[in-house]
Order: sequence, then structure tokens, then C-alpha cells
Amino acid sequence: MALQLVAPKGGQVNLRLQQTKPIFGKTSVDQDKVASVLNGGKKELVVPLLQHLTAAGRSTIETLQVTECIGRLLRNRDPAVAAAAAEALAASGAGGQRHEEALLGLLLRPEDSVTTAGLRALAQLGPLIQPARKAVVIRQVATCLSRSVPVRSAALRTLAALKATRQALAISDVVQTEKVPEVQGIAVEALAQLASLTAEAESCFPEDAREKKLAEMLGDDRLRYSALMALASLGDKAPASLLQKAIEALSDPDLATRGAAVEAVGAMGEHAAASNDAIVKLMELLKSPEAARRAASASALAAMGAQALPSADLVVTLTQDPEEVAAPPLATSGGRPPPGLLMPRCAAIAALGAMGAESHTKAVAQGLLDKKWQVRQAAAEALGKLGEASRSHASSLLGCLTDTAYPVRAAACAALGTCRTPEALPGLAQAFEDESAVVRRNALEAASALVVSEESYCHEVFKAVTDMNGQVRAAAVKCLARHPRLGPNYAGVVAMKLLDHDADVRAAATAGLGDLGDAGLGFEKEVQAMMNDPSEAVRQAAASSLANLGLRSPLAPIKPLAARGAGAIKAAMAPLPDNKDPVEGLGEYYKSIMLKKSELVKSGKWIDDDIF
Repeated sequence: MALQLVAPKGGQVNLRLQQTKPIFGKTSVDQDKVASVLNGGKKELVVPLLQHLTAAGRSTIETLQVTECIGRLLRNRDPAVAAAAAEALAASGAGGQRHEEALLGLLLRPEDSVTTAGLRALAQLGPLIQPARKAVVIRQVATCLSRSVPVRSAALRTLAALKATRQALAISDVVQTEKVPEVQGIAVEALAQLASLTAEAESCFPEDAREKKLAEMLGDDRLRYSALMALASLGDKAPASLLQKAIEALSDPDLATRGAAVEAVGAMGEHAAASNDAIVKLMELLKSPEAARRAASASALAAMGAQALPSADLVVTLTQDPEEVAAPPLATSGGRPPPGLLMPRCAAIAALGAMGAESHTKAVAQGLLDKKWQVRQAAAEALGKLGEASRSHASSLLGCLTDTAYPVRAAACAALGTCRTPEALPGLAQAFEDESAVVRRNALEAASALVVSEESYCHEVFKAVTDMNGQVRAAAVKCLARHPRLGPNYAGVVAMKLLDHDADVRAAATAGLGDLGDAGLGFEKEVQAMMNDPSEAVRQAAASSLANLGLRSPLAPIKPLAARGAGAIKAAMAPLPDNKDPVEGLGEYYKSIMLKKSELVKSGKWIDDDIF
């Protein structure tokens, strides 16, 4: 489903959902109309629009540039509007982090729906919260552990997502005192996640206690799912004695429980590979007359990865399995179930790729011809994991670049990058203009692995630096910086992307300057300034870039890059001592334009659109 805003004769803007192409980047939807609906405040229009933006995800929200409009709706008095805004903001990515204070304010509201939406948003934005602020956020979330059942459940999941290891003792108390089984199960999941992170948190969930508790939960239909998810989180710390029960859960009638069992067996893969009984049981399930069990077993072997390679000869027999499991309605399943749990052939193809079964590459490639797009996607992803062993099937992958399903096109682009076939560049260059941002990003990332020996496609990559989608811009910057000969010519282009509002782009630009040698040294101060960036990913990229340039990151605070004037940037772009400007060609042209823009910004004559 995709959003269409329709203007009827009366001049009013109505909202309607129609069967159209999904919005994933390039779109014909009018940005001003979307912003107008959000700013209009009419509940009957705003809530459906926010729900659609949540489903469409980061690419659409970035393309429409409505993050600030969504953020303002967090303070709406109507609970439905505020909750929907929180869900949409969580899907917006880095842009949503700026509204952290408003999200914390939702935790103080009396409506459970609003509080739980705020908690879910904080959980998704957790990795973007600055370390100095995380302790404040965690304390506020912990106060919700004494509220209603839905709020307690959401608070526990949020603490786990925030990696709040110092709250492990409080969560352990919840495990002991909680009367509602489902909440207790979520508490065990959270405690297991935290125990896998630090020894301090693990001490709150000691080995004997967790083995006893998890064994008890595996025998309870209401708690089995949580127990399996806890085993998956514990990984090599999971009790080996519970492996057989986890494998038995692959036959559970509940789809979600089978999915959790797949994750648990995969996380305990080392134990499974060393256990003859476990391998025998998995092989029996592969031969089961029930498609659900065959699919779950093959999915578990895929999760085990290379450790399951000895079973490849049996798994390959399922690649032609035509049977499918009936999928439950989305309303009851909580989302779209993994296709590997519904189609044994899909799970088998994925397993062969995860195992690295190079001798069965042909069987995997046959999946590209399947009538189901999910199987075609799995085949493309598996060929990508098989790397250069799948090079002989590059032509088949190129054919997938015109597939009607964008996930297949995206997977094919990624696979062409890993199989390192320079002949794929013409097809990838066409994918730079794909309507899906995911496809454009993957095509650029694949090209960055192939463009080393090519020059004719650098201009096509250069054009993607101005893409509406942040992840696409980041991939384009990375691709330009990686070219060993022409990369320095685009140093000015890369450096200007240090000012991008998207953290992914700033990180790519920062890391790219570290790969440009002498041309990158011209931007030493700019790279040092990125050590003060609010994004952890950008700071890490800056540290790595400084190391690559042979420089040390300073300990003292550095002035933000945005405060540097056009003169400083122009000085950084000055010719090297040998009087050769490292920025040439299109990079030089772009540099001159951006220098002029910097002068206009400094004088106050340039105003960016994104401030409105």
C-alpha cells in the first residue's frame, strides 16, 4: 500500500490509501501536501498518514522531509495522535533522535497507549542516544516498571534495547515477583540480553538459576517463546542441557515459537554441531512429512551457518520442495513471518548460502527463476554469501535487476558486489536510478567494490551524492572515496558532505577522507572536528580516519565543523606543496559551487530549505 493525497474539486486535501507502488525513496507524492496534513492537526487525516509513514519507514520520511512535523505532534493532546507520532518518529532514524526530550515527556502522560509508544520509540532510537544522556533516559524508563501490564512490558523491552546493564538487578526482582506470566517472560528475555553483555549483569542471572528457570518456562505454552528468545540472547552462555528442548520446539504448532526456536538453535550452533543427538534430530525434521517442520529445521541449519555444512547434501534436496505452510493473518502474527518458515525451499536455499556450500551453487541459482519473489530474494542473497564461487551466475543476477519486486533487485545488487564481476557495472549503473532507495544504495555499495579499475561510471556515482535518501548519499560518497586514482579528484565533494544532516553520510565522508591520502590531509581540521559529532558512528569514523592519515585525535574539545567559515574550507582546499590541486575535474567544479554557497551562508544570503 502506498499513500496518495488527492485534491478533490472542493480544494480540500483528502487522504486515501490505494494499491500503488510502495514509497522507498523517489516518489511522486507532494511533500508540501504531506506537511500540510501533518501541520493541519485533523486527527482523522493525521493518524492514518502517520501510520502509513511508520510502515513506509525511514526512506520515505527522509524523502518527504517531515521529521520536524512529526516531532511537533508528540505534544498533541490527543492520545491517538501523540502515540502515532511516536511510532513514526521511531521509524525516522537519526532525525528522530533530536526529539528525545519530547519522547521522554510521553512517559509521564497517564495514557498507556502514549507511554508504550514512547517507550518503543526510545528502544528503536537507543543506539543514537548520546552516552551522556543515556543514563537519564534509562532512569526515566525504569520508573515505568511499576505501571500497568502493557507499560511494564514495553519498559522491560526498552531497558534491554538500551543495554541498561545496571538495571539487571531490578529486572531480576521483576522476574521473581511478577504475577503476570507474559510480563515475567519478557523480564527473562531482557535479563538474558543484559547477561550476555557484562559479567555484572550475568551475576544477576547465574547459570544454575537460569537453567532451572528456562527449563521450567520451556514446559509452559505461555512462556516457551520467551524462554527460546532468552536462549538465543545468551548464545554460548545458554545451558547446553536445554538444546534438545530447543530443537523440539522447531515442531511447535505456533509459528512465532518455531521462529524463536530457530534463533535459539542457531545461537547454540556450536553445541548443536558437537552433539550427535542434535544433528540426528535435525536430520529427522528435514525428512518430516510436515512442511512446517522441514522449513523450521532448514531455517535452524541456516542460522547455524558454516557449522551445519556437513548436512548440505540433505538440505539441497529441499530446494525443489513445492509445499508451503499457510501464513497466519498479519493481525494475529504480529507482522509478516519470515518466508523461510513458510517455504522449505526458501529455507533450504538460504541455508546453503549461510553454510558456504559452494558445490551446490547451481541449485541455489535455480531459485532465481522461482515464481515467488521471496524465494528469488533468498537465492540472490545466498549467491551473495557464496561470493566469488557464484561468479558464473552473474548473468542471472543481472537479469534480476529488472525484477518486479524491489527486494529481489536489492539482493541482486549486493550479490553482484560480492562476486566481484566488473561486467556487472553497466547494470549496476542503471540501478543507480532505481525507484527504490534500497536498490540504489545496494547498487552503489556493490559498485564501490568494482569501480576500482573503472573510470567511466564515476560521474554516475557523483550524481548520486545529491540523492534525497541519506543512505544512498552515504553509499555514493563511500564509492567515490574508494577509487584509488580518481578518488582524490572528488575530495572536495566528499569534504562538503561532512556538513550533511544525516549521520550516515557524515560518517561515510569522514571515513572517506581518511582513505584519500594527501588529498585527505588537506581536511585534517575538518576530520578532527568530527570527533565532536553527536553521532557515535561519526566519531568512530573520525578516529579511524585520523589514524589512516597518520594523525592523533586531540583530547581537547574541537570547534564544530559548522562554525568554520568559507575561508577555512578554502584554505584546506589549497594546492599541495608540489602545486598540484588534489581536487580536479567534476570534483573541482563541485568545489567551486560549494565554496560560493559557503560564502553566501556566511553572509546570511543563503537559507536552506530544511530549516522550515
